[in-house]
Amino acid sequence: MAKTLKFAYSVTSKLVSGSSTKLLAQPQSGKAVKQCFAGVNCGLLSSSSRAHNSTLSRLGRQVSRSDKDKPCEILACTNTYRVSYSTEVEKDLSTFLEKEIKFESSKASDKLPKIAGFDITTDGGDVTLTKSGKGEKITIKLSVNGAVDSFGSEDVPQDDQEPPQMVCRPPFNVEISKGSTILALQCSFPSAYPEDEAEYAKGKPVEEQIGDQFEIEEIAIHGGEWTDTTYTVSAETMDAELFDLLMDMLDERGINDEFVAQLIDFCTAYENQQYVSFLQNLKSFVDK
Repeated sequence: MAKTLKFAYSVTSKLVSGSSTKLLAQPQSGKAVKQCFAGVNCGLLSSSSRAHNSTLSRLGRQVSRSDKDKPCEILACTNTYRVSYSTEVEKDLSTFLEKEIKFESSKASDKLPKIAGFDITTDGGDVTLTKSGKGEKITIKLSVNGAVDSFGSEDVPQDDQEPPQMVCRPPFNVEISKGSTILALQCSFPSAYPEDEAEYAKGKPVEEQIGDQFEIEEIAIHGGEWTDTTYTVSAETMDAELFDLLMDMLDERGINDEFVAQLIDFCTAYENQQYVSFLQNLKSFVDK
């Protein structure tokens, strides 16, 4: 029996040489040996290895017969995989987030600015302003997501220049409802970059270059919801006088430069709060 086991060890050692399959010496029965050999499918027993296969088959039967006498020390096949995850990145990220949260929190205001005449509701990145009067309801909807611009002074030398100020200037939709009819206007802010503003003002009289703090982009009238099939008029093709009259109509309802200044202050403060909350949630996720 000892010679048989010695031969088994010699054969299996040659077969698994160079393979990722590891053999560990454990007390096993002949049944385990047969299972081990039956599971070897890593190219060790190919169709061209019939001689080895026959030898192992006989060996398995011999060991099986010896099971009744006593367990024997035989080699068992096991595949071992080790996976390790590095936490260095998570540690660095957590440290950075802690510093970033402190910095951003120092700029955050406990109380959000008010916008005169409007009730404000928020939901994540969405902001809704409403007010009613004179038989109509005014609803302004916007999102602070992706609406942050950086402002820096080009007149200050680069070495002395302070970090750019982050300001949130989101486009917004104005809906003026009278009964079931809604006048909808899509509004936006002019470009925050001086070169774009200079290009925009090129060829215009000086008095026309000082424009409003916001502008109308499109306008439509619908009976419930602005959809893809709703007919719209673009401000680019709109008569200049009609455009001015529509801007005056908004001004009469308190949607003017003063309103816009308050809106920017509110959106900037609110977006900063949302950003701090995002950083805190991200840090909690990383620290798990």
